[in-house]
Amino acid sequence: MAVKPFKFMSEVKSEVTKVVWPSASATYRMTSMVFIMVAFMAIYLLVVDTVLSQLVKLVLEMGN
Repeated sequence: MAVKPFKFMSEVKSEVTKVVWPSASATYRMTSMVFIMVAFMAIYLLVVDTVLSQLVKLVLEMGN
């Protein structure tokens, strides 16, 4: 299999021209949604971690 870097680069260039890039407003909207979902997941995990840690403390205190 012969390596043809110039052919490869021309194929890469032709494929990149086919890419449909999102608009600036779509990028801002998607980025905002990611930040919102990360914040919700952080709050959810904080609540779950707090509840589970309290349950573990309760179970361990019952054993004493």
